[in-house]
Amino acid sequence: MSEKVKARDLVKDAIGLAAKGGADIFVRINHDTIEEDLEAVVWPGLKRIVYPKAETGQEIRDIDEILTRLELTRGIASGSIEIGANVETALGVINAFEIVAASPRIKDFGGGGGYDMSRDFGVEMFVDFDQFVYGKGELELAARVEHLDVIATPFLPNPSGSVSDPDHALRLAQATYNMGFHIGGGLHPNVVEPSNKGFTPTSKEITTAIQDLEFFDHISDEGLPEGRRDGRLIDRYEAKRAQSMLTWANACDEKNTAKLEALEQATEAADD
Repeated sequence: MSEKVKARDLVKDAIGLAAKGGADIFVRINHDTIEEDLEAVVWPGLKRIVYPKAETGQEIRDIDEILTRLELTRGIASGSIEIGANVETALGVINAFEIVAASPRIKDFGGGGGYDMSRDFGVEMFVDFDQFVYGKGELELAARVEHLDVIATPFLPNPSGSVSDPDHALRLAQATYNMGFHIGGGLHPNVVEPSNKGFTPTSKEITTAIQDLEFFDHISDEGLPEGRRDGRLIDRYEAKRAQSMLTWANACDEKNTAKLEALEQATEAADD
């Protein structure tokens, strides 16, 4: 029995276990065993299916159809399970707009780099330039057209190929956040904490955003469309950016609080 087949048998119980810590439960299925994997992982508590190597809209429609059937038979609210689609081949890049429009379940979309894309292109992955920049840009455009969360990362050299380096994970998360994206990921537990840290606004950023909004409100009351604060131009666009950042900071804080509360409840239940 393959490890992937063994893993299917673990998911049902793992959903409840992981949820005790306040996590949203995403399960990554395999491109070549869609139906078998979905039959094994779709249970109450599942929030999102992560589908790798997405290549066509029909694949997404097939997943949607299976999810609809399983939701009906397993007591899950219809349409509640989301899809995150990752592209890892040239064909997926070409069909990006078809994929994102294939189902309202899709909530995030992107990719366009990494091991599988390197293999599909027949190129070396560990080089000192971003050889996938075109494809990643196409995927970002497709995601933005459908108002989806964008899965994207800037290019940071990682010659060792390590997937467990916390320092690299922190730098990558910070760089991704500075590009305006709010989604990261990883293949090793070591990268969870640094990734969360990198995507969380700092206290300095929060203070600056609050002051920018206060300044913009002040100049607006005086009938001015813009003004300078600490040498920076503050207008309605900067005010909107500041408000968006504060909304994100609040979401991060709420999620951290929810996780702490869930962990405390789980600990108390275990002690009983």
